[in-house]
Amino acid sequence: MKVSVNDSSSIERKVRVDLEWNEVEGYYDSALQKLRKGLKVDGFRPGKVPMGIARRILGPDLKYEFTNTVIESTYRDILKDKGFDGFIDLKVEDVDYKEGENFFYEVAIEIDPEITLPDYKKGFKVPKTTYVLDKEDVDLYLEDIREHHAEVREVTEGAQKGHFIICDLQEIDQSGIPLIGRKVQDRMFKVGEGIFGEPGSEGLIGAKAGDDIRVQLRPDKGENINYIVNVKGVESHDLPELTDDFIKRNFGKTDSFKALKEEVEKSLQGEWDNRSEKEFLRSITDYFINNVKFDVPASRAKRFLDNIVEEILSKNGNKEIDEEKVREQYKPIAEREIRWYLIQEAINGSEKIEVSEEDIDKKIQEAAAQYPEQNRDTVVRHYRKAENRSHLENDIHEQKTFDFLKQFVKIKKEILHTSDFRKRNL
Repeated sequence: MKVSVNDSSSIERKVRVDLEWNEVEGYYDSALQKLRKGLKVDGFRPGKVPMGIARRILGPDLKYEFTNTVIESTYRDILKDKGFDGFIDLKVEDVDYKEGENFFYEVAIEIDPEITLPDYKKGFKVPKTTYVLDKEDVDLYLEDIREHHAEVREVTEGAQKGHFIICDLQEIDQSGIPLIGRKVQDRMFKVGEGIFGEPGSEGLIGAKAGDDIRVQLRPDKGENINYIVNVKGVESHDLPELTDDFIKRNFGKTDSFKALKEEVEKSLQGEWDNRSEKEFLRSITDYFINNVKFDVPASRAKRFLDNIVEEILSKNGNKEIDEEKVREQYKPIAEREIRWYLIQEAINGSEKIEVSEEDIDKKIQEAAAQYPEQNRDTVVRHYRKAENRSHLENDIHEQKTFDFLKQFVKIKKEILHTSDFRKRNL
């Protein structure tokens, strides 16, 4: 046996295997005997057709059976011996033989690229934003609580400022023709606020259920917008005062406005802190993705996008979708995820970052502890499924990788008030 390897690219190898006939003769005889048993020819009993006649009749079927058996029986050991047992895709590109002389085949294998990591242990700069919660955020949340507990009353005498209109909105052109794709249904808005506090919205004062009202909104910025408002209902929302008595009745252990406000502040700040941490971790991955260049294996990208398409089809009840458009849309995401996965694998291999069974079991117990005692067994059973346990293992592995890398990060601090964040995103 002779094996030669050619590098066709950083992620592809061509492997040619040349075999002497005595190395494959047994496979040939076995294939011939197997096919000959089922061969029926007039004048001969089944399985008793002479070898020469059988070879001529079987022709392509014999070649397929023989070559396929040789390849299936040899390629794994060959690739393992050459260090390619971790290949991610394989394609047979050429195969031929001369009976009694020789046999050869060539396969193209796709492999993961070699990853050259930057010298991150010298330290690398990554931005991290600290979000400072503003009073306005707390006030808005408290107002949402009041709205959630509002006493809703139907208004029949006509909408006034501060009332809520439930309606369908159809945008129209200057001549009154509806614009296709510019209709929203069952929208609720507050008269006198938002876009319906703009000049031109005065025509909604006095609106009643069943009315069709044409309004032309004239915002300070931008062009005028024309709507037909199909009014379905008008409501008044009487908001409760957040007195200590009201809070005691509706919020269990929270017994005062001061305590509720502190809980809201803590909860909102926690959400912003979580956002900050997610952005920080993404910035770490950005550093590596931007500084480690390699080709993404096509088969990995294909499998990633296949899973995306399958998931979307499942969520849509297997209704037809534009698969090519979905693949194009998610291609950048696929490439980013694959790049980070391969970089992470390189870091974990270099630094010997591993996840033990004890790590996984501990995490499962921590997850179960977040639920009432009667529901904890359900959580444990959930992670007995191999797929779920594998996902958890990957999450733990990634967290261990980030925890390791954080020690080398030189943080570029940025402090941002949440009110300024909202202005940036207007």
